[in-house]
Formats: sequence, C-alpha cells, structure tokens
Amino acid sequence: MANPGTLRGSRWRPRLAALPFMLVLLPVSCIYDADDRCGKNQVYEDGHCVCAAGFGLSEQDCVRCGENEVGNPTGPCECEDGLVRAGEGEPCIEAVGMACTTDDDCANDEFSHCHLDADDGYCTKADCTAGGDDCPGSYACNDRSDPAFCERPPTGLGTACSSDEDCADFEADYCELFSEQACVVEGCAADPTICHGDWVCCDITLIDASFCTPPSSLVDGACPGGGTLVPR
Repeated sequence: MANPGTLRGSRWRPRLAALPFMLVLLPVSCIYDADDRCGKNQVYEDGHCVCAAGFGLSEQDCVRCGENEVGNPTGPCECEDGLVRAGEGEPCIEAVGMACTTDDDCANDEFSHCHLDADDGYCTKADCTAGGDDCPGSYACNDRSDPAFCERPPTGLGTACSSDEDCADFEADYCELFSEQACVVEGCAADPTICHGDWVCCDITLIDASFCTPPSSLVDGACPGGGTLVPR
C-alpha cells in the first residue's frame, strides 16, 4: 500500500512546478501606463485619444502633415492660412492666383472671384479699392474693370537684381538701379496701361527710362527723382 504522504506530494508537484511561470505572467498582463494609453502619434486629451501636434488623421492612423499643412487632432491635415487645395489629395497652394475657369473653382471665400485673362484665369479678390491695402502682396487694385479686382503682378516683380540679365526671364525684365535695385516693368511712357492694377508710370529723364511703380512711392503725388507722372 502506497504511502498517503507520497501520493499527496506527487499530486501537487506538477501544480507547484507551474506556479513560478504563472507568477511571471501575471504582472505583465496587468501593466498600465497612464502616460502611454494611446496609439502611435496620438495624445490623450479630454478623455479621448487624438492626433498629436503636427499630425492629422488618415483613415485610422495619425500621419505627419506635409509642406504648408497644419495638424488636425481629429481629422485630416489642413492647409495653412491663405492656402487651399485645388482638389482632394492635392498639395496646399496660395488661394490667390490659383488657376480657374469660373468662380466655382475658387475655394477660398476671400479670393472667390475668377478673373479671366486672354490666356487663362486666376482666383483673386473682387470689389477692391484703388489705393487701398486690401490686395495681398504685390497684387494691385484694378478699378478700371467691373468688378474692380486685385490684379496679379508681372512675374519677377521686385526680384533683387544688379543688371537686366537678372530680370531677363521675367515679365518685369528691367533692373531698376535708380533706387530699388529690383526687377520692374519698363517702357510704360509709351503705354502706361501696361502697369498692373493701380500702379502708375514714372518717366525718369535722368536715366532715360520709364517704369511702373506703386502709388505709395509718389511724393505729394509726384514721381521721385524729378520724374514725370504719365497719366493713363
């Protein structure tokens, strides 16, 4: 007859052998880190996991926002102020100057007017005031049109230069060294309407050149350097 103590010991031995393994697993399954309760690129705010700064939601993941984009805690990355997308998935570009064929193509409320040139159209602001400051950058108010609109500047306008060669690839192809050392539109004395918006034409006899300049450059209504203001 077997010793009852022996049977009792052999019956518990396998269970006792498994106990250390169970003790190892138990604490691992119960670890909780309050500072790391969300997924990748997420933070915990107001009882919810949301995308971290600089990230936006794409399907179920928080992805880093691209160039000219800002983060969105609960949705896709958004365009920076003043920029729009031409379509879903397109990069963020300036709202003013965006190519268009109708007003419906202009997504930004401020620049909702599609001005059609002979060659193309661009989104801009309508109902501006000549001489005002309601046009962005070097855009200038053309109040000779109905409606008045912020007219885009010639390419290269204001680019720093030291000779005409620096401006040769632009519409503003003249290097004005008299005061600004920048690329401007020259030759307006013969046709002052080539000046965009409300820019005016100054004929500077001292340097035998005429170029377009903003109204703000006039001194008491007169061109600087003894130049002559050419009426449109």
